[in-house]
Amino acid sequence: MSNNSGGAVPTGSGHLLAERAGGVLTLTLNRPRSRNAFSREMLEALAAMLDFAAAADDVRAVVLAGSGGTFCAGGDLAMLAAGESIFGPADAPDVRLAAQRALQRATVVRLRDLGKPSVALIEGAAVGAGLGLALACDLRYAGTSATLRTGFGRLGLAGDFGCTWSLNRLAGPSRALELLYLSPALTAARAQELGLVTEAVPDERLREHVTAVAARLAAVSPDAVRAMRSHVDRAAAHDFAACADAEAEWHVRLLESDAHRAAVRALSQARAARTSPTTENPGAKES
Repeated sequence: MSNNSGGAVPTGSGHLLAERAGGVLTLTLNRPRSRNAFSREMLEALAAMLDFAAAADDVRAVVLAGSGGTFCAGGDLAMLAAGESIFGPADAPDVRLAAQRALQRATVVRLRDLGKPSVALIEGAAVGAGLGLALACDLRYAGTSATLRTGFGRLGLAGDFGCTWSLNRLAGPSRALELLYLSPALTAARAQELGLVTEAVPDERLREHVTAVAARLAAVSPDAVRAMRSHVDRAAAHDFAACADAEAEWHVRLLESDAHRAAVRALSQARAARTSPTTENPGAKES
């Protein structure tokens, strides 16, 4: 695919919008009247778009956002109140379980294992499974008026869409349990202190900031991105020596890449341009 391709991308559903520009695919959850709560249609479209992002050479980074000033409320409270589920009939728990497992793997698991940088742009609320979706992204930027909360305990639930795993990994076991048990409403600043948010950004600058970050991410070598993610994941389960060995293996491999050589040339040329005189001293006299 051409790196110049851009514009709207059909998702097959009005519950999810997609826009491609400059190597960045922006996916926008689009059920603003329901605070972008999940629908089966939305999740299936998201799964398809993540597959598209993984396969498209001209998609180098993914941004996940919500419409109408809200990121995502997670489960649809109206359906829960009616005893209904987006995953199947109320009297068929095995059907619901199979469908939810499949859609979780196709969305949050796929997002985390995408192999390309992902960014959550959090406006308004990120709650429950919606929080889980944000936490599955590599980076998370939240507007200063945003609110993050688990919400599960308030509904007699325990967590889904990878939320408990991500909370444990990002904030630690004790803090994760506090957030799950008590479900405090976290400001963006507090969420940043806990490691759940990469940065809290003034609301009026949030989209501009995320656009700039995503453009920088799209410029990073895809092979280097895969290696970096592999290194960070490996560190959770292997000792220092094994991780250093793996770093060396990738380092040697990447030294032979065209991306590395082009980057070195560009940096060398930029440094030479900064240090070389561009004009003669106008005050110098001929001898």
